[in-house]
Amino acid sequence: MNDIKRKLLYIFLLLHIHPIFADEASIAVNLETSQINEIQESKSKLLKVLLDVFPEGNDAKISESSIQGLYTISIGSQVFYMSQNGKFILQGDIYDAKTGTNLTEQDRISARKDFLNQLNEEEMVIFAPDEFQHTITVFTDVDCGYCRKFHSEIDEVMDLGIRVRYLFFPRTGPDTESWEKAEKVWCSQDRHSAITRAKQGKILRAKNCSDTPVQKHYSLGQMFKVQGTPTMVSDKGKIIIGYLPADVLKARMESDL
Repeated sequence: MNDIKRKLLYIFLLLHIHPIFADEASIAVNLETSQINEIQESKSKLLKVLLDVFPEGNDAKISESSIQGLYTISIGSQVFYMSQNGKFILQGDIYDAKTGTNLTEQDRISARKDFLNQLNEEEMVIFAPDEFQHTITVFTDVDCGYCRKFHSEIDEVMDLGIRVRYLFFPRTGPDTESWEKAEKVWCSQDRHSAITRAKQGKILRAKNCSDTPVQKHYSLGQMFKVQGTPTMVSDKGKIIIGYLPADVLKARMESDL
């Protein structure tokens, strides 16, 4: 039984078995409230420190870590740690010495999952079967050979109940031919057909449009430390690097459950 449940049971017994101890119950409640307020106050102080160091810290999630004296800070998919007094920031992997478990990677997985769930799907090219059990988010480059191979099997992937969400990641960066192709895909009336044609090496005739998500997707890829394509993120937050046949991808995603 955890501490909170134990305290609640204690308060219940005091109130219902011996009313004379009601004042003690009130003290216990006040103690619990005081602890909660103290935690919230600490988080507010840490957030102020974060905003001074990281302008994007306004979207940070702050939670108590498994290590006494440290808070876990997640900004997007990035995870690091901060001392309770806000004086020290630690970055790196923390392991459980007894089990060998990478605690930081567990935090990253959770952060990736939460972050991906918040993305606007209207800014993606999505291939989805009528019914699906899994969703895979794929950083893709239309000129990448293995991205093309994966897309050539997109029907097989969907037949196995996997929905595919494409994010653009032209490996050559801005102001390059691959970047321009990604923008042309987005500016096409039929983006599904356009990305298929682009991955077949066909020329797209779409005119440039002013508002594309390519830069945003590329920045997301950098935040996720994408170094090659395809880089996939499962609906459980696990990273899968490189091409996998549809059946192997399905098995990998099932093993994440």
